[in-house]
Amino acid sequence: MYDNNPNVTEERGYIYGKWMTFDNTWTISFGGVYCYLVVGEEKALLIDTAYGEGNLRQFVEGITDKPIMVVNTHGHFDHTGGNPWWEEVYLSEEASQDAKKAFGPEMQEAFNAKPYPDYKMNIVGDGYEFDLGGRKVEVIRIGSHHPGSIALLDHGARLLFTGDELEAGQVLLFDHVRDRVPKHKANMEKLIAREAEFDMICPAHNGTPLNKKYLHDYHTLDEQFLAGTATVMPNTAGYGYPPVARGMSGGVEQERIQYGGASFCYNKPEAEE
Repeated sequence: MYDNNPNVTEERGYIYGKWMTFDNTWTISFGGVYCYLVVGEEKALLIDTAYGEGNLRQFVEGITDKPIMVVNTHGHFDHTGGNPWWEEVYLSEEASQDAKKAFGPEMQEAFNAKPYPDYKMNIVGDGYEFDLGGRKVEVIRIGSHHPGSIALLDHGARLLFTGDELEAGQVLLFDHVRDRVPKHKANMEKLIAREAEFDMICPAHNGTPLNKKYLHDYHTLDEQFLAGTATVMPNTAGYGYPPVARGMSGGVEQERIQYGGASFCYNKPEAEE
């Protein structure tokens, strides 16, 4: 243990919340970010580490006494900020290039002050498998929101963890949307081809778990965007996103398109030309 101060570890102190979503599967919440703890007979797998506020390691070790491995769905700091509470993590090659880059100097200072800021990064790709003992979790590459995004297919509990590539609010595609959407469409087809292997989807934001139908809604939305027939919403508001949003790269105006339960928010293509 690294910090015995209950004010930074107790969920009643509004740092982290937790609930058992399925047997031996915990959702850990920090604000609008969901991490997941998947517990097998021999080991546990922590999927994402949010911003790393408080002592995340102590909090997670309060849920299970199994050895904990850490994996990141992608390299954005709201999913990797707690990595340096551990000696090593697993992530994709592309994610490893961003994982230690905080969203600002104060966050970077807090990151550097944690026990293992130079943690080891173990690179994983398609087909890599975590064996937790009686429960295996497979890596599936699905980069679009982030080029290094991976999904994690939990064969034991029949769950699919998708990070930020598929969720109930909006998938943020930021810039270069004409390049990202074809990749997203191909990724949805990749997951749809395997949907007989899982029952529910567990994203990293905006509600969990989700019905598998979201895969098909997002695939249709991809097709509509590429065909120029997608429904553009009046503004970008929803799930904490402001009505008039500026892109995170370049500060240009964004728009939202929607189909069924799926929506994208992205920099307007014409603003990047």
